[in-house]
Amino acid sequence: MSVTDDAKVRRGSNSWIFIYVALGFALSIEGKIVQMIEPLRFPGGLAVYAALSVVTFWLFICNGWFQNKLIGLKNRYEDKAR
Repeated sequence: MSVTDDAKVRRGSNSWIFIYVALGFALSIEGKIVQMIEPLRFPGGLAVYAALSVVTFWLFICNGWFQNKLIGLKNRYEDKAR
């Protein structure tokens, strides 16, 4: 007799909405930071922002560990008494 276990995590729509909103905030903050750095004017700033955006996008969308930490922070914040 063989027993198998499927350990895939399936996120609900609320979790994905939160991840997408957090991704949008992160990308906008990165854009402003790169824009404020004086030596990184066009085209250098654009190249730096593109590289940062790719890494940020990968973290938020493809990295399960980062997604779990992000959702954990959200849940911890929501569980605090106000």
